[in-house]
This record gives sequence, C-alpha cells and structure tokens, in this order.
Amino acid sequence: MWVVENTAVLSYRISIMPKLGYKLPVAIVLLLLAALAGFVHSRARRLVAPPRNITHQTPSDFGIATWEEVTFRTDDGLQLSGWYIPPQTEDGAALIYVHGLGSNRSALLDQAAMLAEQGYGALLFDLRAHGRSEGEKSSWGLTEVADVQAALAFLQRQTAVNPNKIGIIGHSMGGAIAIRAAAQLPELRLVVAESAYTNFANNTRRLTVSFARLPEWTAPLIMPWAEWIAGVDSRQLAPLQEVASLSPRPSLFIQGGHDKTVHVSNGSTLYDTAVSPKERLLIPEAGHNNLFETDPELMSKRLRRFLAQNLRE
Repeated sequence: MWVVENTAVLSYRISIMPKLGYKLPVAIVLLLLAALAGFVHSRARRLVAPPRNITHQTPSDFGIATWEEVTFRTDDGLQLSGWYIPPQTEDGAALIYVHGLGSNRSALLDQAAMLAEQGYGALLFDLRAHGRSEGEKSSWGLTEVADVQAALAFLQRQTAVNPNKIGIIGHSMGGAIAIRAAAQLPELRLVVAESAYTNFANNTRRLTVSFARLPEWTAPLIMPWAEWIAGVDSRQLAPLQEVASLSPRPSLFIQGGHDKTVHVSNGSTLYDTAVSPKERLLIPEAGHNNLFETDPELMSKRLRRFLAQNLRE
C-alpha cells in the first residue's frame, strides 16, 4: 500500500514539473520587467519632477538688508514664490534670476548679493514644480517662459524699478530659459546665460548622468519615457535656434571648463551663433554649478562691467 500511494504521488509530481518549469520563468520574467519599468519610470520622473529642493537661506544671510518674500501668478494659473530686492539707485535697474533643473531661487543668490552692492534690484524665484512654487512637473523650459513673463510683469509693477532697465540671468536650464524668454520678450534688455546648452536633445546623455543618476548608455531608454511624462519633445528646446534673435540686445555667455553636465562646447557654439553685441567668459577650472564660487573676482568684474555698459548706460 505504501509503495502504491507514494508511486502515485511521485508520478503526480513528475507530471506537473514541465508545467511548473514553463510557468516559473515566465512569472520571473514578468516580475523583472515590471521592476525594470518601475525603475525606469522613477528615474525618468526625476528628470521631469526632481525632488523639491527648499532653501533655508535668505537674502539676509548674504548681507542684503532690504528684501521681501513675494508671490506672483503665471498666465496659466500657477503661483510662483520668490524674493524681491528693490533697486538702490535712481536708474532703477533690476535683474531676473532663473535657476536650473532641480534647484531653487537661492542658486544665484551669491551673484545677486554681489550685484545688489552695486544697487541692482533683483527678483529671484522658484520655477514651477521647484522650491515653494506651484506645479507638478517641469517642461525643461517650454512652459517656463511663462514663469519669466510673470516675473517680468511683477518687476514692471514695482515703483522702484525702471521697466526699460530689466535684464535676465539664468543658469543651466535657467540659461536656456533666459535665451528663449528674451527671444519672445523684447522688454528684457540683456541676457546672461551661464552653463547653458545649445539644445536639450543633444545633451541628454550627460543630463541622464547628472539628474537620473544613471550611466550615459541608459539615455535612449530613460529620455523617451521622460519626454512622455513631461509631454515635451526635447527637440523643441533649442536655444541655439533663438539666440541670434537677441540682437541688438547684448548677451554674455559664461561656461566652466570642467563642466560635466553641459559640455563647454555648448557655450562656444551659442556665442558663435549669437549676433553682436555679445561677450563670452570661460572659467577654466569651474564645473557646472560652481562658476561664481570658483572665481568670484573674475565673475564679479565681468558681470559688473557688462551690466554697467549695457543696462545702466
């Protein structure tokens, strides 16, 4: 009896082994594919909606005595948060500062403080989906032009600001936004583009490393997914196609020689394509985010001269 029963059990086990052998790999493959899809989605989303980076610094930390927290609203209904520093000179010159992807309004505060000593007013604000501003995702500069337009309108309403003396300074994605915004907003009298790319699509490999924290070879997998989440075709984001239209307004392109996020050649190409009046500043030892920190004396000298010649005179 024991032999008969156990033979039957053994026969049953053998009979189902091919079925288990077939189903198990399929289940594992599906599980792995689901895990891969989740991972790719999460990394792609970092490019579209980076983790909120809220600053704890204020202009007071940089020696600026007169400033205020402000909010203003874009035409598409988003409330943006920022700091307004009134001009301290009679000419009322002021600057809009635009940070990069995943950053916040404090990114260019050191430069704003240096220029505030010269009397320049400032509006530093968090782009949509960044810092304390509303919005759920970035469009890498496509709809952010509306953010700059709202910032410009805010400054134009301030009694201390001369509406004919407003310029824009942007870093990285903010530099690209500054170029694209100025091409559409003639009221912006000059542009300073720091660490800006010629076009987004041609820099996706380095951007994948910097923001998705993945190797360059994954870019063809990550970026199409990120574009789908953002609802943006990255080929639309090409400041190189718009930079020539800035003239006769002056432009200054600043790049770090050791930039691993946006290659230094981007700055050269933007400068070569721009029409005079234009200037270029290369800081050989600087990377992507530490231009001012690397050589504050040189940056201060060039920015002060550029602004004095083109915004005040």
